[in-house]
Amino acid sequence: MNQNSVDLDSPILLYEQIKAGIKELIKTNSLKPGDKIPNESELCGIFDVSRITIRRAIKELGEEGVIEVIRGKGTFVRASKKDLHLLNLKGFTEGLSTEENNIEKEILHKRIITDDGEIAKAFAHEQTEFVELVRLVKDAEGPFSVDYAYLPLNIYPGIQDLLDDSVSTFALIRETYKVPFTKVKKEIEYVHPPAELCKCLGINKTSSVILVKKIIYGPDGTPVHYSKYYMVGERVKFYIEADYTE
Repeated sequence: MNQNSVDLDSPILLYEQIKAGIKELIKTNSLKPGDKIPNESELCGIFDVSRITIRRAIKELGEEGVIEVIRGKGTFVRASKKDLHLLNLKGFTEGLSTEENNIEKEILHKRIITDDGEIAKAFAHEQTEFVELVRLVKDAEGPFSVDYAYLPLNIYPGIQDLLDDSVSTFALIRETYKVPFTKVKKEIEYVHPPAELCKCLGINKTSSVILVKKIIYGPDGTPVHYSKYYMVGERVKFYIEADYTE
């Protein structure tokens, strides 16, 4: 962090100037998500103010969700969180892909597989051959999810040749294959990330990871899409919005 002395003649309170200074360092990437903030003594020297002023600035930045204090480790820049609607039928990445979020998707691999276990069970054992599509989802702050999608070949013949980094799987299903979605079932749980996942997401094995399994059904109640995605816990938050009825 560079020297950022406050303006003693400014009508803006000192702690507010400190907050603005730290936010500016984050905005300009001088401090990045996950970076450790200098301790109180160091901040006093950087901004040339008292410890009381620094403490109030840090306290309010924490309350605003800009930084977080991890006991025994220090104070860190908090990564931004993605809002995920639990009842949304949209694909995970499709629901997040806005200009504001600046979401990027990178295909890690796509292949044709056969399965008579977990994946076949999701399709009520009516499908056994699938395209497995694995994508890394990231934004300006880095990777935050690995998304696995399973597409039955007898419902979506040739879909493996149409998939690339720029294609929305859901748009392809709706517009090219004309398959409508009518219902979604989701399961959510915390899991320990396997080594391969840690490498993709840049996390360690003690990091909190949320696993979401999702089955989407067509008009006749037949499963037409199965996916599961592993998300870095500190990068996402879930919400529900539904009409109230008696």
